[in-house]
Amino acid sequence: MGRGLEGWVSELPVSDTLLERFKGVGLELLERLDRYKFLVVDGVEWVPVDDISPTSIAGVDSSRQHDVYRGFILYAIQGYAVSLSREGILVNSVGGSDAGFIEIVEVTRIGVRVARDSLLSSTSKTLEVTLLHDIVSFGDVELALLDGSYESFLGPILVFKGELRKASPSLAERIENSWKRRLKLLDKLSRMAKLIFISKSSSKANMVKYGGVSVKLEGLEFQAPDFMVVRRVLSSLKPVKPGFLWYNNPYMELRKGCDEIKSIAPRLSCWYTLTYVLLHPHGKPYQITMPGKLSREDVVEVVKQLKSISPSGYPQPLLIAHHLSRIKRDEFRKLVALLVPELETGREPLEQVLQ
Repeated sequence: MGRGLEGWVSELPVSDTLLERFKGVGLELLERLDRYKFLVVDGVEWVPVDDISPTSIAGVDSSRQHDVYRGFILYAIQGYAVSLSREGILVNSVGGSDAGFIEIVEVTRIGVRVARDSLLSSTSKTLEVTLLHDIVSFGDVELALLDGSYESFLGPILVFKGELRKASPSLAERIENSWKRRLKLLDKLSRMAKLIFISKSSSKANMVKYGGVSVKLEGLEFQAPDFMVVRRVLSSLKPVKPGFLWYNNPYMELRKGCDEIKSIAPRLSCWYTLTYVLLHPHGKPYQITMPGKLSREDVVEVVKQLKSISPSGYPQPLLIAHHLSRIKRDEFRKLVALLVPELETGREPLEQVLQ
């Protein structure tokens, strides 16, 4: 039996010309990265932290899956919050979930991906804050950890709200209601525990643009992103010790919507402290953002607390919550099969729409 063109194409190897070109790009990239070893960074200091401060800590995370079915985007979100005692013993865990759909014709004016990512991001973050609030409400939690940045939990809805309102009022209302609920819960949380936001990476140039850090390459000013500054500072340490970056101005202001945020959540600060921490000599550096303007001594205490529950270099409450909340792709497909067993995916004619 003959095979269609699709079957033949899937077996074609990568062309020799593409392989050679890609190798060339790879060498170029490595050479460029090698230059960054010679960055000269001023206005920043690495503060080693040797001790730990055992603290009761809670953390939360979520995962999500989505797919297209007959003109709709179906999605499922699952989250968990866990709390650990001062001795590092698991005390409580709380799970929660959300699911729904977006009608594609409703959002084509602003782009399916933009609408989808806005809704899923907002819904996920609100679920996480809800679960964290629930577990902190049990009592005896001093530190509350969220995966992401302070600004990402407060601000992105403001970027798309105007466009969304024009293109899809109903979707805009869903996202805005979720955002308001999240702010109110964060406001309550800030009264019960210290909030710490942890991001795994950052390609923004916060320290150079706003923090008073100077970076030069071959004598010229260089707009280096944060991760590059952190990498350069850590590479100069011998040996590498757990600690954090302290620099000229670690205080960042929310870019947009501060007045609106304060009208909903008056306790939330429009300023936050941004730094990078290393919690284990062989671990990876993480960005942490904390509401308000913390002193150097305040940050030292936060790092001591984080070190107490990060034997592998990453906070255990977040690690446990991450694994508990995972939704695998095949699990999501089984959920969809239970919901709509008679439907075809409908994906093929929509591929162009989703680009």
